Amino acid sequence: MAMRTKDTLFNAAIYNTGLRPGNQTGVWEAMDANYEEIVRAAFEDADGTVPFGKGRVTLTSRSNGTFGYDDAFTLPNDVIHLIEIFLDGRSASDVQEPWEIDAINNVLLVNAAERPVAIEYVKEGGENTWSSNFALGIQRRLEAVIKNILEETEEASLKEQEADMFFMKAGVKGAKNRSSRRVWKRGGGRLLRARNG
Repeated sequence: MAMRTKDTLFNAAIYNTGLRPGNQTGVWEAMDANYEEIVRAAFEDADGTVPFGKGRVTLTSRSNGTFGYDDAFTLPNDVIHLIEIFLDGRSASDVQEPWEIDAINNVLLVNAAERPVAIEYVKEGGENTWSSNFALGIQRRLEAVIKNILEETEEASLKEQEADMFFMKAGVKGAKNRSSRRVWKRGGGRLLRARNG
């Protein structure tokens, strides 16, 4: 079995819409133009429920922040979607520390206060780690792009619905591959400590 890549997904989408690879330059370019956003949207909609394509890295390139944040950290180039930020090993949501992405400058903005900053994120180029249902969802979105080019809008809409079904299946399966709730550790954030004394 061949390893799944962006190209294999493109070829499968072309075949599945009744076209044949070869002189499909315009179709290929349209899929390529939409691919990153299709993948990004799928991972954003999954909201961390799918257990694949992830990476974790400690950010070291600290500079002065903007927009009211003290610190800015350059993000790796392969980041598609951020899942969680960790400050000194603790989730930013657990310690109730806000953060933002400055997408223009590709930086994470946060008040790190000299704490080590790590990110968990969805990595670009992880197609070989995706579940079959997730990959089929991406493929159906690509097929919808092709159908829109061919001005077959009803079929494009059906492809979008099929994609949603495959993404839902991938999310359900992903949810079964982790604990049912996030483990809460006593002593949580500063607000919890203030409330509980």
